Parts: sequence; structure tokens; C-alpha cells
Amino acid sequence: LLTKRRVSPPTFKSKRKYKSFTRKCNAGKSVGWNLPGGNVVRIDGVDFRFHKSREIEGKLKTMTVKRDRLGDVYIYIVCEYDAERVAVGTGAGDAVGFDFGLKNFLVGSDGSKHVSPQFFKRDMNRIRRANRELSRKKKGSKNRERARLHLAREHKRVANRRRDHHFKLARELCEKYSLIALEDLNMNAMKSLWGRKVSDLGFADFVSILGWTAFKLGVETVSVPRFYPSSKTCSACGHILDKLDLRTREWTCPACGARHDRDLN
Repeated sequence: LLTKRRVSPPTFKSKRKYKSFTRKCNAGKSVGWNLPGGNVVRIDGVDFRFHKSREIEGKLKTMTVKRDRLGDVYIYIVCEYDAERVAVGTGAGDAVGFDFGLKNFLVGSDGSKHVSPQFFKRDMNRIRRANRELSRKKKGSKNRERARLHLAREHKRVANRRRDHHFKLARELCEKYSLIALEDLNMNAMKSLWGRKVSDLGFADFVSILGWTAFKLGVETVSVPRFYPSSKTCSACGHILDKLDLRTREWTCPACGARHDRDLN
């Protein structure tokens, strides 16, 4: 059927659209990847040198190559090894429960408190200036690409600092306790209420990092059910309140008269 609609010739997909790809380990074959030795990785028959951040142990499974907004390329290797290699827990034998909060990042059942630095809030002015500079540049120009890289570098700096803080805090907790209980958070609901601050604290990323660190050090982690009324339950007598508003930070138990801090309780 002939029409008068004008069509353009076919176009090729831009390589910038693809940020990652995955290969299975196939030693000695032209398709796949393997490690011939040293800091060299062979992908589809071509050798590439890379910086090895740690020794690679176990049976090689898959490899994922990712490229970030700055153009830096990272290699993620998945290995399979026996669980017996996990170190014995270094905790002092104590068990602790932690409550996430907006004022205090973590409040422990032993009274300990950990405050998050909120790295995005600290560098907000730098990121705002970088956004303004990017919006002023002409699209398609080299100056705009230079401004885009500068903005991506600022965001990466914030993410790296937050991730470093999470790893150090997770290591500190795993060396102090042998069992850690955390609440199961509804992140979507929290973001709808508090938005940027929840993303800046990075609760979900910290839980993932803590789980991995605890696995390596032999520390047990427990997830408290999301709808368990831990804030409304008196830790002294077990009485459960019918209602407790989020703005109420302290309350008195009507059964035994004990005074509770919401997060600590």
C-alpha cells in the first residue's frame, strides 16, 4: 500500500545506550571470557589489562562489564566458593537491634547512636552550581560535554563517600556484635514522605552492605517484620498501644508507667 508519508532511512543504535554487558566463563573458547593470568582478562578472544582490586578466588561463573556516566569501565566477576571459607564471627557475643531514623541514622537497643553525615546535603551547593553550568551550555558543544562530566563527577564523589561510610560502619558493627536485628523498611513509602533525605541516607544500600559484611565475618543478621509494632510495644511490660503518631518521639506506657524514647524502645 503506497502512502505519501515521508520516512527517514534506518539509523544505527548508539553505543552510548548500552551501559553494561555480561559474559559466561568459557575457558579456551573464542566466545565468553576467562582469566589467562595476572591482571589480564580475555573477553571474546581479546585481552584487556585491568586493575585488580582483590584476589579472585573460587570457580569463575560470569563477568559483567559496566560503564558509568564518566566513561569509567568496571568489571564485576561472580565466583562460586564453599561457605567454609567465611571467617568465624568476631563479635563479642552480644545481640543488638537497630532502628533506622531520620535524625539518627541508627539507634541501637544498647543505647548506641550513629549519625549519618548526609553527603549529598553537604555538597548540594556544588551540585547546584554544576547543574546551572550544564544548563547554560549549548547542546552538542564540547563545553556542554565537559560540564556534563563535571556534574557526573560531583555525583560520583557523593556516592563514593556515602558507600565508604556504609562499609566502615558495617565493619564496625560486625566486629562488635554477633547478632544484628534490623527492621524491614518500606522504602517507597518513606521516599514519598521525606524524599531526598531518605535517598541521601541510603538505608537500602546500607542493609545490603551490612548483610554482605556480616556473611564474611560470620555474624548473624535478622530481619524484623515490617508490620511488627516495635515502636508501640512497651519494652518493660509488653503492653501495645492502640495508636502512636509518627510525630510522637516519646511516650509513657499506660500499663506500667515506663517512659520510652520511640527509637530506643
